[in-house]
This record gives sequence, structure tokens and C-alpha cells, in this order.
Amino acid sequence: MMQLSTLAKRIISAAILGPIAVFALWYGGIPFYILMMAAFAISVHEWSRLSVRDGRIKWSLLIAGIFYIGIALSCAVWLRNFEAAGFYILLYVFFAVWACDIGAYAAGRMIGGPKMAPKISPNKTWAGLVGGCIAAIAAVMLYHIWLDDRVTSAVVERFSLFFQFTLGLFLSVVGQLGDLLESSLKRHAGLKDSGSIIPGHGGLLDRIDALLLTIPVYTLVIFYLNYITS
Repeated sequence: MMQLSTLAKRIISAAILGPIAVFALWYGGIPFYILMMAAFAISVHEWSRLSVRDGRIKWSLLIAGIFYIGIALSCAVWLRNFEAAGFYILLYVFFAVWACDIGAYAAGRMIGGPKMAPKISPNKTWAGLVGGCIAAIAAVMLYHIWLDDRVTSAVVERFSLFFQFTLGLFLSVVGQLGDLLESSLKRHAGLKDSGSIIPGHGGLLDRIDALLLTIPVYTLVIFYLNYITS
């Protein structure tokens, strides 16, 4: 039987799971809540694997992970239900993180250079960090240009050009810190991936590690903007 390459598995998995996730985010309601509950259950299970130290679960780390994951997904629910523009506002942080991942990967492969945190994640470079930041800033600016003509929201109107630049830069840095956090947990647990539920990608935590830290931070920004405009 022909064996698929890792890249092929990644493309197939993204082509199948991506539209399902985006549909649930867009539709909201029951599909969205099912997605969030499934993400919580799978992520906590994978976090329990990362919480093993010397053959035993470190309960303080597991409990911390449950709160960490629960807060992030609760923030996602709050953002999705925020005004009529909730879907678009939530999608903003997804675009920032996705673009950062792509930009960091591309810059790291093409430029290489000094490692950012070799003891935690040997493949991450400073060039990748810069490339991720540039890609995230460009993505949120372009998305907001598209969004501004289609969504009426007092919060969205606060997204000035300078604000876009600052927020895109901030979210990209926070996202990469979230990535490093999970990499550190995997290293201490002696695991390459958090799981194997997504062929070619590893575990769910391997895909949403940056979002778990970025979404709560982004939620605080939206909450503050909503507070000063109300």
C-alpha cells in the first residue's frame, strides 16, 4: 500500500478539518458549542499526557492545564457571541495566528540563522519570529480593510492603522510564546507530539497551542475597547 508523506497527510487533514471548523465558527449555535466541547475534551486529554513526570501525572500541572484550556475556549465563546460581528471579530485572531505560523515557518526555512530557544524548540529561529510578526501584521491589516466595509461595529471602528500594526505584532509574539510553552511541556514529558489525532499534524494541542494563549489576550483587548465605547 502506498504510504502518504507527512506533507500529503497535512494537506488532506487541513482540507477536511479546516472547512468543518470554519463552518462551526461561522454558523455558531450548537455546531460551535459542540466544536468547543470537543476541543476542550481532546485538549485536556492531550495535556494529561504532557503532565506526566517520572511515570506519574503531576496533578498541579494537569489542573493548571484544565484552567488554561477552559479559559481560552470560554473566551472564544464570548468573542463568537460578541454583538452581530462576533464571528468576524473572532476570525481576526485566527488570521493573525495562522499568518504568523506560515510566516515563521517560511522565514525559518528560507533564512534560518540563530536559534531562538534551542533547548525548548530546536527548529525555531529569530528569523522565523520576525517573519511571523511581519506576516501577522500584514494579515490583520488586509483582513481589517476587507472587514471595515462589511461589518458595522463600534469596536471595529476603533481599529486604526497604528492599532492594527501594534495588535498584529503583539498577537504574533504572544502566539509564539504559546507555541514555546507547549514545546517546553512536550520536551519535559519526552514527547514529540501532544497526540496523533490529526494525521500529519500530531495532536490538537500542536495546532492550537498559539491560540490558547492568544485568544484570552485578544479578548481582553476587545473587552477594553467595548468598555470605552459603551
